[in-house]
Amino acid sequence: MCRSHCSETENHRALPQAKGSQQGFSLVEVLVAILLLTVGLLALAQMQTRAVASNAFGNQLTQATFLAQDKLEELRLLNECYLEVSSKPQISWTTADQNVVDNYNNQLSDGVDNWVETDGSDPDSIPDQFSWQMATPDHTNSDGPGGVSNPIDITGNNVSRGGYTRTWYVVDDRPVIKAKTVRVRVTWGNGREVTLDTVLSL
Repeated sequence: MCRSHCSETENHRALPQAKGSQQGFSLVEVLVAILLLTVGLLALAQMQTRAVASNAFGNQLTQATFLAQDKLEELRLLNECYLEVSSKPQISWTTADQNVVDNYNNQLSDGVDNWVETDGSDPDSIPDQFSWQMATPDHTNSDGPGGVSNPIDITGNNVSRGGYTRTWYVVDDRPVIKAKTVRVRVTWGNGREVTLDTVLSL
């Protein structure tokens, strides 16, 4: 009886030691936990990097769109002023009227042929294909007020590095006679661009 009781007591004393030997983490478990944590942190860092890049692109897109819209509004107002001046006899033009006409010719003249001939020397005398992507646009930013050359910043001032390039195309009698189609193109970075169109009456 005493031996049985003693052996039970020894077993009870041995249990906590056996249980205590299983507590804590093995080296493999620690390494797996570190690996999972590292993967999670790398994924989080990548998401953060993409979010920053996306925000930067969104900001640039907004600025480029603003520059294009600002030029379109300027050209619309210039066209209205030109129509008002041209309705008067030229002999009555003031210096301000002549400035409007000169500005109109500088910014809204159709100087580049947007029609591409696909049949050689054009034997049929019919324009074959229209294209906005001409090598030389009708106008660059230096044709505008102040003659500010590209590249420009959001305020329209010239910058030495980066910035935006603003150009525009003008096509007379498109889409109809006595109309003028204008496309403003703002480019930046590696081939990114914004284009906006408007139609002006002649």
